[in-house]
Amino acid sequence: MRNNIKIYDLDMGMTDFEPKAIALGNFDGVHIGHQKLIGKNIEIANRLNLVPSVLLFKENSKKTLIDEKNYLTSLDDKIEILAKMGMDTFCILEFNEEFRSLSPKEFISKILYQKLNSKYIVVGEDYHFGKNAQGNVDTLKQNQDEFGFETKIVDFELDNGKKISSTDIKQLIKEGNIKLANKYLARPYKIIGHVIDGHKRGRTLNFPTANLKTNFSYTLPKDGVYLTRVNVKGKNYFALSNVGSNPTFGNDNRKVETYILDFDQDIYGENISIEFLEFFRDDMKFNSADELIDQMEMDKQLAIDAINDKYL
Repeated sequence: MRNNIKIYDLDMGMTDFEPKAIALGNFDGVHIGHQKLIGKNIEIANRLNLVPSVLLFKENSKKTLIDEKNYLTSLDDKIEILAKMGMDTFCILEFNEEFRSLSPKEFISKILYQKLNSKYIVVGEDYHFGKNAQGNVDTLKQNQDEFGFETKIVDFELDNGKKISSTDIKQLIKEGNIKLANKYLARPYKIIGHVIDGHKRGRTLNFPTANLKTNFSYTLPKDGVYLTRVNVKGKNYFALSNVGSNPTFGNDNRKVETYILDFDQDIYGENISIEFLEFFRDDMKFNSADELIDQMEMDKQLAIDAINDKYL
């Protein structure tokens, strides 16, 4: 992440009066449609000598509005991705009752104008805001003269005529279609957490695994075995990751276990990230531990072949 970014917590009374080009949206996943919008924001900011900025919620608004459970990116993930793209300033706030009760004009006046000194607003075609989502892109345009800003509406990014959306990417991940999901994200799908104790069955099979407890409500891929890339202490390693409940040994809770290739460090308690590169096969129930070991050896060889062919 860039070291010179600025983060303003509006709930703590922090304000930033530098004139801004500010991007608005949920940005879950920061997919290629979002990247198009952010790129336009940065372009406008640089051309007009404004600060490229984004307004982000501390928790996805859909959790409150429709009780959605799982997402593609946490707030920290979004900031990391957007900072790498060149975003300088992050303004964050809670999607709480006080905020949700603001009328569209109050949102423009109290947040965009008074707190953020917004000179350019960059949004997608379907952007809605204010109480009961009554405000839209037309509302922004109707108020821009009064509050001294301009509005840029960025059209959808399409694939074969269909809008690319966070909802569809989550569904692809749930179906195990990592290849297409990664195409729409323009990077491998990543989850982050820390390594916890497990049953340690992998050690008895000569395939020791790291059990991940995620630090966020990530959308997990469908049950199965994946080629992954793991970051441990700042260094990347290729791995095989299993999402599932170990059907061979009875029904455990659904979890993520990762066998890191050419790796023998003790990493219990360490924070790691896992990037999903390819789906290999469905989770399976085997008749014996030996049968499972044979399959894992085949998975390992498949991983080595894929790494040599595509990733080295």
